[in-house]
Amino acid sequence: MKALFIAALAVLLTGTSFNAWSQEVTGKLVGSVKDDARQPVIAATVVLRKVADSSLVKAALSDTAGVYTFEQIVYGDYFITISSIGYQQAVLQPVKVAGPLLELQPGILGTGSKTLKGVTVTGKRALIEQYADRTVVNVEGVVSAAGGSAMDVLEKSPGVAVDKQGNITIRGKQGIKVFIDGRATYVTGADLAGMLRNMQASQLDQVEIISNPSAKYDAAGNGVINIRTKKTNNKGFNGSIALAYLQGRYPGTTQNLNFNYRIGRINLFGNGGYSYRKGFEDIYILRNFRTEANGGIKTIYDQHSFTRSTNQSLNGKLGLDYDVSDRTTLGVAVSGFHNPSRSTTDNNTLLKGGDNKVQTQIVAPADMDGKWNNTEVDLSLKHRFDSSDHELQIDASYLQYNTASLQHFNNNYFDAEGKPTGTPTRFMTDMPGEIRIYTAKADYSVPAGKNGKIEAGAKFSYVNTDNNAMYSDRINDKWVGNDSLSNHFLYKEYVYAGYLNYRKTIRDWEFQAGVRAEQMQMKGQQLNGGGSFDRNYLQWFPSAMLAYTLNEKNKFSLNYSRRIERPDYLSLNPFRFYVDQYTYTEGNPYLLPQYSNNIELSHIFMDGALTTTLLYNKTTDVIQEIVQQRTATNETFIRPENISTRTIAGVNTNLQLPLSDKLTTVVYLELNHYKYDGTINNAPFSLSNNTFSGQLRQQVKLTDTWMVELAGMYTSSVIDGTFIQRPAGTFSIGVQKDLLHKMATLRLTGVDLFKWYKYEASSRYQNVDVYALNRWQTQALRLIFTYRFRSGAKLTERSTENTASPEKERVKIKEK
Repeated sequence: MKALFIAALAVLLTGTSFNAWSQEVTGKLVGSVKDDARQPVIAATVVLRKVADSSLVKAALSDTAGVYTFEQIVYGDYFITISSIGYQQAVLQPVKVAGPLLELQPGILGTGSKTLKGVTVTGKRALIEQYADRTVVNVEGVVSAAGGSAMDVLEKSPGVAVDKQGNITIRGKQGIKVFIDGRATYVTGADLAGMLRNMQASQLDQVEIISNPSAKYDAAGNGVINIRTKKTNNKGFNGSIALAYLQGRYPGTTQNLNFNYRIGRINLFGNGGYSYRKGFEDIYILRNFRTEANGGIKTIYDQHSFTRSTNQSLNGKLGLDYDVSDRTTLGVAVSGFHNPSRSTTDNNTLLKGGDNKVQTQIVAPADMDGKWNNTEVDLSLKHRFDSSDHELQIDASYLQYNTASLQHFNNNYFDAEGKPTGTPTRFMTDMPGEIRIYTAKADYSVPAGKNGKIEAGAKFSYVNTDNNAMYSDRINDKWVGNDSLSNHFLYKEYVYAGYLNYRKTIRDWEFQAGVRAEQMQMKGQQLNGGGSFDRNYLQWFPSAMLAYTLNEKNKFSLNYSRRIERPDYLSLNPFRFYVDQYTYTEGNPYLLPQYSNNIELSHIFMDGALTTTLLYNKTTDVIQEIVQQRTATNETFIRPENISTRTIAGVNTNLQLPLSDKLTTVVYLELNHYKYDGTINNAPFSLSNNTFSGQLRQQVKLTDTWMVELAGMYTSSVIDGTFIQRPAGTFSIGVQKDLLHKMATLRLTGVDLFKWYKYEASSRYQNVDVYALNRWQTQALRLIFTYRFRSGAKLTERSTENTASPEKERVKIKEK
């Protein structure tokens, strides 16, 4: 790889000018690259440039001794830049080539911002940093995503995929938990996606991707994504303002303010934002209802619907940290959001016979008004003892959600010629809901011998949900309640958890082992009909990690964890949510948690320049949304069920090539084999598929203030519940310009420029035969202006620990 890399650079950088050089007087440059500890840095990228115009002359890689050589260098003035993944870029002082051999002073690559003799460290971080237990994406380097939202950053992160509903996967594994500054997010699915799309990427510092979390993390979820926001924890008043305009088929705007004010022992911080977005969803569904006797088509349901939506989001947060002493900090934060929405749908359906002739036409306009309010209060106490690894963190949180959804459906019936038939029907659903979550947790860590550390902690959470679904029919110009559909569902959940984790480093070996225990009690009650359940169980969740550094270039790591995925609160709610008269979704109060065992073996080459991972995942009692059809009533509905065992076996690789200090290529490739085996309606169900996905990001730094990034993504066919989704891809471009001495940034990004991204899938099993095509506003141009203000000297960054819980993540509101 190294030889190929150098050969390619030689062809590109020296081929066109070889003849000219051969006719001039030339010399030889020899130098070396070392780190802060004066140890050789292997495979560092060394670039030689002319002082006159900064034009690139040659590039090379340092060898195993950290040495690099430039030959046949025309006499003149030059300077050298040195970069390597995991280090900050260095620029050596200019040198003059005026003889046959010039030996240079060692170039020092540091990990912190400083100036060394003859070297200026500029503070550039690698786009992606690879560690034994996690992958870290430095957001400031993702140009095209920086012009957008936190969701754009995730979609461009290696190994991360996001589907239409906003469900996030890591390396093909579903059930991922998202944290922001160590705090679990509030929602899942479409609502999590909406929240992340309303968060400016310019506010983010890093994205940590943890495929196999340790016992310190809650056992819920097949992986963790922790989004770390930028900290403006300086003396005085500091922050940033971001203004964005989006134009697709429909427009949108976003405004955000982030600030921090520190004086003495008091630190006041907060943020606020408002967004207004219009969008659309264009859905085509073709369903064949078959007879059970011979499988022949009895009825065809041909539907096209177009929805226009308007969403607003007003959110804010205000927090205060007080340093009681140099080692003890008390904190309090209050946050909340208000999200009103409205949508109108044009729904046209053709009911056909088995001969494909139209029997009935249904025109069913619908509208919906919704709102979603949240309030959260967080308290924290952090105390450091005699060392940075000896500390105690105590956190408590209270969250409350209030939701409302009011829908009106108007069904009009016509024959094949368009003449009215039958009496139009109208019905209404009013679905208010309330969720309250209380959590308290304590984490304690203490050094254990040389290079050892013990972590222990405990947690309690209590969840109380109250959801009401009131259905009404329009009869004689009055709304009359429909008691057969209406329902009132109450749910309570208690979780008691504790963990113990141990880490140790011995020479080239690093290992970690831990176990987490969680006692859970669930109580559910349907007030209409009297159904109820009460479950209580204790579960153990071990985890382990072993890493070995073979040499300066190669490191291996082996990770294992057992995880649980509890059903979200909406999935447990038995209410029906209608899309139209013949289509609805409903919850399942009898869902059980699903459990998974995860194993990953990784090889890290050249500090993350190339990372390859083999993985295996086996999940039992898999929760899947099952499509079912009732031929007698032409109804199709979706209901979550524990239907199968899923196995995933795959390999993925991430390649990051800093071809020069102005050109970086990042490639992520993944191949997984999925297999589902189980039962649906007491009949066997089996589905398997090989899925390939790839991401490519090419970044070009044109000048010190101009940067361009091209990003592409492709995914082959993939299993989505009982559906097989067809291949999809996207291509985006971003341009960035720094202004006002880099205090401001102007970005223009184009997302899904060719409208390749869509959802197209089919499902065929038993009597189910469905084809779906869904398009929404994926293509858009975004113009973003960000201004940063700051004053005062930089202090130590304020640490934000994990204070909330995945209970919040299981709050799921239906897609508007």
